[in-house]
Amino acid sequence: MRTIRQFKGLSNTSDPMRKGLGWLSVADNVNVTNTGALSKREGYTKVKTGNFSGVFTTFDFQRMYAVLDDQLIKFDGTVLATLASAAPMYWAEINDQVFFNNGTDSGIIRQDGSVIPWRWPVPTAPSVTAATGNLPAGTYQVRCTYVLDDGRETGTGEAAEIVLTDESCLQISDIPRELAKYTNVYIAPANSTVYQLYAMTRASALTFNSSPDDLGRDLLNAFFDPLPLGTDVIQIWKARAYAAQYMPSDGQTAVWFSEPLAFHLFNLNSNFILVPGKVQMLAAHNEALLIGTTTRVYAYDGQSLKQLAEYGVIPGQHWSRDDERILFWTERGLCAALPFQNLTEKQVSVAPGVRAGGCVVRYGGQKRFLVALQQGGQPFNSYN
Repeated sequence: MRTIRQFKGLSNTSDPMRKGLGWLSVADNVNVTNTGALSKREGYTKVKTGNFSGVFTTFDFQRMYAVLDDQLIKFDGTVLATLASAAPMYWAEINDQVFFNNGTDSGIIRQDGSVIPWRWPVPTAPSVTAATGNLPAGTYQVRCTYVLDDGRETGTGEAAEIVLTDESCLQISDIPRELAKYTNVYIAPANSTVYQLYAMTRASALTFNSSPDDLGRDLLNAFFDPLPLGTDVIQIWKARAYAAQYMPSDGQTAVWFSEPLAFHLFNLNSNFILVPGKVQMLAAHNEALLIGTTTRVYAYDGQSLKQLAEYGVIPGQHWSRDDERILFWTERGLCAALPFQNLTEKQVSVAPGVRAGGCVVRYGGQKRFLVALQQGGQPFNSYN
């Protein structure tokens, strides 16, 4: 009689009569421990029922958020916001702030549970007219930015322009307000291309009839844009926010990235990379941003895009940090990076599902990657 001293795990990629003792052909509702023992898996209890389109827990496991029907909630049921879209929600976290985005709805959940805008309204151009004054003659331009409640300054909209003759001053009206705390009004004085701060105001109209030397700091946000509508998958990497926008007609995805440490400011003229296929995963590794599409897995190091795998990832938020590597779910099972490695394809092949959620779970002295699948797909290279 032969004794099985240690179970090796599940294997369905080879003949069960030839793979030797210790390998399991079926392993339903059991755990294989790190010592090779079998134990009955833990049960589960239903805690909420409803139409969920996203769930996220913070890195410290102290806060949990979900999208239930059309509401963004804390998992205790507290409603944080009402949403306009039922599209799947994507999440990212930095500095105890949780960013969320589904292509239509977006925002930032602060540690105290308050929700602030991520995408901001573009300020409209004010109206400018001439009045009697003592400004030098020339072309004057005016642009506005918003100052949000938390102090962030937006980009600008279009400029208002006027040519003043001698003995004139500049009257500015229809100053945009939206929901901003303040509006910053910047003026480029006679024939200048440099905008300088004239006022931080809540007023709807102002008059400028002063020396250009009285103007303040230069405008630095002139050509920045808000988070583009239609983006979905998001991530924070190397002090920038990344957001993916698929373009079906081109068969590729634009991955936009923000200014450093200014996660609300995007330069849509230059700050993007193009990735073949539809991006379904953005995962932050110390060495690279891991990008998973429907057909490939890439690593972007800030300069170039390197292919890691010739197969794609499953839709859903299933990437999770495990010490110095990222674990994620693909069409061919569980993979890790960096360096890239498929952790399951030699032993087990399962139907990968049509949507997945996954994370590293530490419980009872064990560490596991837990993946929940919406059933579907075909297993790759299974024995049966």
